[in-house]
Amino acid sequence: MRNPRLISVLACASLGISALQAGDAGIPVAQFQGDFFGEMGRSFATIVAVDVPAQTVTVELERDGSRVTVPIRSDTEIHFRDSWGELSDYFPGERVMLFMYVDDERKWTYPRAIQDDLHVAARHGWFAKVTALDAGARTYSTVREEKDGQGKVLKEVRGDYLCSPGVKVWKGKEAGDFATLALGDEVIQQQVRVDGKLVATEIVDRAGDKEIAAVQDARHHADEDRLGLPAYVTDYEVLSGAVTITVAWSSAARARTLKPGQAVALKPADGSKLFAAAISDIQGVDTRARLQLVVNARVVSRLAYGELVRLFMPGTGPELPQGKTGIPHLPAK
Repeated sequence: MRNPRLISVLACASLGISALQAGDAGIPVAQFQGDFFGEMGRSFATIVAVDVPAQTVTVELERDGSRVTVPIRSDTEIHFRDSWGELSDYFPGERVMLFMYVDDERKWTYPRAIQDDLHVAARHGWFAKVTALDAGARTYSTVREEKDGQGKVLKEVRGDYLCSPGVKVWKGKEAGDFATLALGDEVIQQQVRVDGKLVATEIVDRAGDKEIAAVQDARHHADEDRLGLPAYVTDYEVLSGAVTITVAWSSAARARTLKPGQAVALKPADGSKLFAAAISDIQGVDTRARLQLVVNARVVSRLAYGELVRLFMPGTGPELPQGKTGIPHLPAK
């Protein structure tokens, strides 16, 4: 008599072998999915409100005037003044671009990135030549060419801008007023919505952009020292005190300068107690940095997957906690 169970096992094994033999692609590898990237939402908008404790931004979309509130997650890129920034840097009226992840029904989920005018224009190379000026009306016009890979001009993009009374024109380290803008200058601008109208509050050429970005880089560095590097809990094991955190792209470069054996302080974003950790390993993960830590098991039991934390670089922030929130005394390997 045939054994039905054995036949079933053999059949499954045969199917498995056939599948392996037929599968020329080999083991699946996670990689950039261009079709999804093409579906991602992109929209210019103006900031209506920023809620830092709730980690949300409310904006008014330019395309239809609707208002939406989007959540800011641990991997959302906050771009400000052609550099990195904090959510608190954004202000009502500021013009930004949302770059949104979508779900399988193409509904918005959360932003991959929020970029202010200066950042999105500089990174796309949208510097445009000034073709007309009206000092009395504080207006100017620009034109730029969009070209294909072979340098062929596909179209001309023209712009007309109204400036705020205190507009700043950056062509170097020091800003000038509207009178320093000249025909032929190649510029981008930061716009802000005032009384229902978009006005340029800053006009920047390439040299000015470099200076602004350098200043913002330094400010971002200072914010990292004051607030800590943004990260989130990726994994943990309570009894051993093993914790893995992932540091966001905005601060990954600094995180990679850390060394195994160093001690750091971490502050949960929910306001709970500060705790100390010893670094055991550092790994690069695409644009992010993943840190393996050893912490007191008593601390691990109150952490959660995905929880936001701030990591203070050695020599910055508060003093390292001791005792039950300090680093446990464990034998080294």
